[in-house]
Amino acid sequence: MPFTRFLLPFLALATGCAQGSSGALGQTDTTAACPPSELVCAVAGIDAPIAKGATLPIQVSVTSEGAATPPLSFVSANPAVFKIDDARIHALSPGLASMLITTEGELVVDFLHVWVAEADALRLHRVTTGGLQTSPLPAAMEMLVGDELTLVASPHLGPQRLLGELDAQFEADPAVVLMLDEGVAGSRRIVAKAAGETNVTVKALDIEVAVALTVLEVKP
Repeated sequence: MPFTRFLLPFLALATGCAQGSSGALGQTDTTAACPPSELVCAVAGIDAPIAKGATLPIQVSVTSEGAATPPLSFVSANPAVFKIDDARIHALSPGLASMLITTEGELVVDFLHVWVAEADALRLHRVTTGGLQTSPLPAAMEMLVGDELTLVASPHLGPQRLLGELDAQFEADPAVVLMLDEGVAGSRRIVAKAAGETNVTVKALDIEVAVALTVLEVKP
């Protein structure tokens, strides 16, 4: 059934410290549901296209004067471009479509235009202890035995970083490094085990990227 009715008595409410992306009607605020380690993500809205094949968890906040927030649903105006399941946008094909934010009776509270783009590159970023992601890693780097490094793979289209969580596979020589899956999509904690050389290879979205890693041992 087409959505033809709009419910307007709502005001935007940011989630936490996030700036968010305001809906076209100015009644809602949508942000990516970021893990605590991604501080850059946490202060931005949906400010870039979502990578085809990636998923983006979202949070939508609304408020109304004199009434509690009603139950909300999220609907894709074009399921061929993206679909929404359990507050997660699944990017399916490049294009532009609207995400409709509705309440009971199929009343449209607000809507937001969402772009989906196909990534042409993967880049690896280091996550600092403070949760910030550094610039993309160089093609080669060194570590000492016992050092740890958290990597996250991000999709890009040209110079633009795309949004979305990736189902990424990480590979490296287990004799040289230990890779820990800490439950963050597209990320691994790398622990240098022994002196040697290995390539840390990441595959996602039919794209592959690698960094040559040399582990050194300092002997007294």
